[in-house]
Amino acid sequence: MKLADCPVFPAEAGTALSTDRGLGWRLARQAGPVLRHPEANWVFANWVFVVGREEVLANLHDARLDGTRALPDRDLQVHQQLFAPKSAHDIAAVFRPTAAALIDRFAAAGGGDAVADVTTPMASALFDSVSHLQLLPVEHLRGRSGHVLSEACRNLFKHAGWHLFELARRPELCDMLRRQPELIRGFVEEVLRLEPMVPICQRFTTQPTTVGGVELPANAVVMLCIGAVQRDGSDAMSTDDLVIGGRAHRHWSLGAGSMRCQGGHIVRQVLRVLVEEWVDRAGHVGLVPGFRPAVEFPATQSVLWLPELPLVTRA
Repeated sequence: MKLADCPVFPAEAGTALSTDRGLGWRLARQAGPVLRHPEANWVFANWVFVVGREEVLANLHDARLDGTRALPDRDLQVHQQLFAPKSAHDIAAVFRPTAAALIDRFAAAGGGDAVADVTTPMASALFDSVSHLQLLPVEHLRGRSGHVLSEACRNLFKHAGWHLFELARRPELCDMLRRQPELIRGFVEEVLRLEPMVPICQRFTTQPTTVGGVELPANAVVMLCIGAVQRDGSDAMSTDDLVIGGRAHRHWSLGAGSMRCQGGHIVRQVLRVLVEEWVDRAGHVGLVPGFRPAVEFPATQSVLWLPELPLVTRA
């Protein structure tokens, strides 16, 4: 199939994704496994969204698609140390007291905007934890590596709002995790599956390539929609429901292949600390009545995070 003959990403799917990812991705999958960009101008002429499970997974590790550039040799060793599992444990331990203090202050105030008052300041605290442990040399903290890490910290805690949203709207879940903290790891993974940090892995064709039966030229932009795959109902765990207590289902929410999140260990450890402290310290905080989360779904970005999360102490 020629790219020009490919179905267009449905406008109603893009609209639905802002408030209901399950519905939005379902509408996209119904339109076809590979969809071209709805805007026909020269900027998006060679953009495609891949939403079918088979087509997404077949191309995550395809050498014909380039996702990122390798780090310079002088940075590689430093990043390997920073993103090692032991470093993640150390960072989480140093980060925990600050997380507890922010949550205590939020709960004592009777609530507020959890994004502005809790998760956003946690980004600076996480960066400070890395600085305190001297996991990045001073020249890296002040240079490009430090900037990248700072942005990654901010993105992580913008996304962490989804974990707090689920806990705030499900008091019974909060109580269960307080009683059974061994389930927190599974809860962290489930929210990552439902609301991926990387719902779309962006790739670029390095040569004329066929993706899902669609002929693409070199330098085409291929958006592999992980979020669509993880809610497609292909098995008992790939649902729109939050499933806790069973075997964790494999997901690709931290990317894959050349676009895998190097800081995956840190993400998981820090989110676990956040949830542990939240259920212990803010378990009686719930959603402001009538609040419905809404996010933007810009076609040129691959992140979906909560801009705000208004919470109040439950009666």
